[in-house]
Amino acid sequence: MSTEFIQGIDEVGSEQKSRVTDWTWNGAQVVEHTGKVAELYSKIPIFSRQPFRVGAEENRFKDEIRREPLTISESPIPIATVSKDYSLIQHREVLASIFRALKLINIDISELQSTLLLSEYGERMQWSCNLPHFDFDPGDKCPIVLRINCLNSVDTTTLFDISFGWYRLVCSNGMMFGLKESRFRRRHVQSLDPGGIATYLGEELKQMPEQKSLYREWLEHPVEQKQLESWVDENVADAWGPHAAARTWNIINDGFDGDVEQARDCKPHELTVRHSCKVPGACAPVGNVFHVSQALSWIAGSRKTITERLEYVKAIPRLIKPLTDAAARTRS
Repeated sequence: MSTEFIQGIDEVGSEQKSRVTDWTWNGAQVVEHTGKVAELYSKIPIFSRQPFRVGAEENRFKDEIRREPLTISESPIPIATVSKDYSLIQHREVLASIFRALKLINIDISELQSTLLLSEYGERMQWSCNLPHFDFDPGDKCPIVLRINCLNSVDTTTLFDISFGWYRLVCSNGMMFGLKESRFRRRHVQSLDPGGIATYLGEELKQMPEQKSLYREWLEHPVEQKQLESWVDENVADAWGPHAAARTWNIINDGFDGDVEQARDCKPHELTVRHSCKVPGACAPVGNVFHVSQALSWIAGSRKTITERLEYVKAIPRLIKPLTDAAARTRS
């Protein structure tokens, strides 16, 4: 690891903050830390692998993963059992490799604020950070920033995964970067190579002009009330259920999210939603595909489990496609 990265990792800056969130991750609590990458590095636990045994009897096929003590008064905590073939990749190693990979393509994040999410025992990690000099205005005067997201686990529940997301600064709800499934995934069978990661990141960032054009096109694609009714009742309800569809309908028409009242024999767009909060940047009543996508992003960001949030955000381009296809047919 380069000395410029580890310099000061034991000196937590005044801007570093942490909190227990109301999200869960495979049933475990989630702790959120925010700060510079060097500050967050010291918050990441270290894990070890040990023989999986009781007394003198050892399992020939399994090892045990343990979290090493975080303080002098703690003891190791058992985390999971893994195959003898499993290669343990530390969260710290992942973060250091991404940091170095970004440096290789001339992106320095050392002074930027980033976010670290850890499950209760630290076995699962999500780290994310805005990338400098990639922000743009799609045309509605609400800037969008590009954010790099990384997932890793030491208990086999999550593959190492890097992806990009666009985030509106007005409300911090995100859309996945990439027209196709553009994610870097690697099973825990080998060490991380910053050079390989840098190549992947560079190739993904070449798509940025196409992405900017896409979102500007979405902003210029008008949508009509009747079209949105059927889309909410069919596409959104099929993918996310009638309650999420009803909330989406309420956001794109009134700009508010809330609790859906139970009712029989009602289509999703007909369900009553008791307003609980105004959605920032909703632009209601929505008149174009881009602002419809932002309503979906809000719904995705409101999910209470990390896994669901990621899956919902990934689904947004697929849900938007029927609207863009309809707009294309109208133009032709």
